[in-house]
Amino acid sequence: MIRNHKLTFIIIMLLTAALWQLGLAGWIHTKAITAQILLNHAWQQTLIDRQAHRPWPWADTWPVAELILPKHDIAQIVLQGDAGASLAFGPGQSSGSAKHSESGAILISGHRDTHFNFLQDVRPGDRIILKTKSEIHYYRVSDTQIVDSNNYKLDRAVDALVLSTCYPFDSTLF
Repeated sequence: MIRNHKLTFIIIMLLTAALWQLGLAGWIHTKAITAQILLNHAWQQTLIDRQAHRPWPWADTWPVAELILPKHDIAQIVLQGDAGASLAFGPGQSSGSAKHSESGAILISGHRDTHFNFLQDVRPGDRIILKTKSEIHYYRVSDTQIVDSNNYKLDRAVDALVLSTCYPFDSTLF
């Protein structure tokens, strides 16, 4: 009898843990979907009135562009800043890079396992479109490189769009 109670207790605990994990996974997906809806809404508002709109009241970022790679069926909202909090919701433009209306390098970063996973399939010649609130910029991929971020210096004087993520793509390490 005691053995049956222990077994029942273990089964209930395992089911509870499984339901808890499913709930957490569902919450993460729900949060991600909701964030994308709010980001798209904020971006549409920005296109209408040319003002920055935060996607939610406590956000420390806002949409600054839309990154489009037609060959890869990619269209993503680019956020201001590339800190971890911003990158959780989408690619971010480095605050140290050129503004869209200025000359110089524009640096956009994203996580390799989410928003920038497609970079592993990008090849020279692929088209990239960067829509800002007032302009549309067209680019062609000229090169892909794997660099050591500790030793690489981006030439900020060169007019270029640089998309950056971690490597390798299938790694679980940071």
